[in-house]
Amino acid sequence: MHPQRRLYDRKMKSTATFILAGGRSSRMGTDKAFLELGGKPLIASAVELARKVAAEVKIVGDPEKFRAFGPVVKDVYRDCGPLGGIHAALKNTDAEVNLMLAVDLPFLTAPFLDYLLKRAQSAETMVTVPSTGGYFQPLCAVYHKQFADVAERALAKGRNKIDQLFRDVSVDVISEDEMVANGFTVSIFRNLNTPEEWQEARGEFVSRSAYMMGTTRMQEETAYSSPEIAQSIPEPGSEQVERTEEQGPYIQFRDVSKAFGEKHVLTDVGFEVNTGETVCILGRSGVGKSVALQHILGFLRPDSGRVIVAYEDITDYSEKEMERIRKKVTMVFQNGALFDSLTVGENVAFPLRERGDLSEDQILQIVSGLLDMVGVKEMADQLPAELSTGMKRSVAIARALASQPECVLYDEPTTMVDPLMGQLLGDLMKRLKFQLHLTSVVVTHDMRLAKKLADKVVFLHESKVIFYGTYADMEKSDEPIVQEFLELDRLDLGA
Repeated sequence: MHPQRRLYDRKMKSTATFILAGGRSSRMGTDKAFLELGGKPLIASAVELARKVAAEVKIVGDPEKFRAFGPVVKDVYRDCGPLGGIHAALKNTDAEVNLMLAVDLPFLTAPFLDYLLKRAQSAETMVTVPSTGGYFQPLCAVYHKQFADVAERALAKGRNKIDQLFRDVSVDVISEDEMVANGFTVSIFRNLNTPEEWQEARGEFVSRSAYMMGTTRMQEETAYSSPEIAQSIPEPGSEQVERTEEQGPYIQFRDVSKAFGEKHVLTDVGFEVNTGETVCILGRSGVGKSVALQHILGFLRPDSGRVIVAYEDITDYSEKEMERIRKKVTMVFQNGALFDSLTVGENVAFPLRERGDLSEDQILQIVSGLLDMVGVKEMADQLPAELSTGMKRSVAIARALASQPECVLYDEPTTMVDPLMGQLLGDLMKRLKFQLHLTSVVVTHDMRLAKKLADKVVFLHESKVIFYGTYADMEKSDEPIVQEFLELDRLDLGA
């Protein structure tokens, strides 16, 4: 191998990418990371984009919020803006070259990031940063590890402005003219700061993506608002249900393994979810439950094994192909991912308006039916901040149902709600399963919820499946960890 090529390969191995996820935005009214474009949250899109240009990708933010999307680095200097995030990233990397990406830059492209990284690889500077309109773009820039010391000294003195630090270090600036000459447009640096900017970006994003190309009109535009909804869905044993069952399981994991660096999160995991079935994934925190959901949605890809979703092997699917799958499979996130500046009704209406093929009267009728179905119709004009955590989850379920999915994924639906609300949510999920014949996967630590809902249980421990079967059979399992969970739940019930 040519010596220059060996040097380049060695440098490329010392490259890492960090997604600056941030927190709640006062102007947006919610966490930007969970804003949805093209059918998935910005954090998932950012991680997916980063993985196209770097093998090591980490998120800087709150581990409780973001661990399902990948490894998370926690801020050392809290509430110090992006510089605090950059400092935390550089303090937690062994790579010399570190690409920093803000989560709210949805128009960035892999070719530009690849260009930026290669430029930084050859530069003899501490920072490589684009400049547009006379301003630096420090949240889409490459920093050498040594910049951590510069950032720490500034943070200790209460100096949080990144641009000001560039006067004290060596910087390679990629000018606007240079970017244009290499075929890049400066519009890729557009970020989202307000609901208005988000709506504008959303319209442009979906019009340019394949997400809307294959969209067809709703077969029943007002199906969810009709009290006869259950009558329009085939009963088990009908010709339609039999035909789908012949295709095999709706979801299947075949020896799926996934690791983040040295940490093995899933190891040879195998289970299946049949049409109309509810499978609950149980286990301690950090065993890969939420990571399994991200594989079902295609936000993460397995290191080995195969993932079947909607009867299709999605393991090697392109993003365009996954957009089609995500029209059939939707997710209710643990935090609800509601927009705090919009009313309950407006939140549920978002996926309907995104379609662009329904009148406002039709949208309002469907929203009313959905909110009635989940028991929060009287709250249509309230803001999410006025609701309890449990009510927010109900609204999030209504919004998920607006896209008429075949399958719904739930991530810890009863976490941080009182026992009565947890019971009501469980009853709602069970009723929707039978009323709409939904296929469901529920990640939970709530044994009572699993007992109420589960046709099958997948129990994960130390990245492996140690039990797969019915809840009744799980109660008879001789696995010590399983029995420990059951015993703790019995103690909770007696408290």
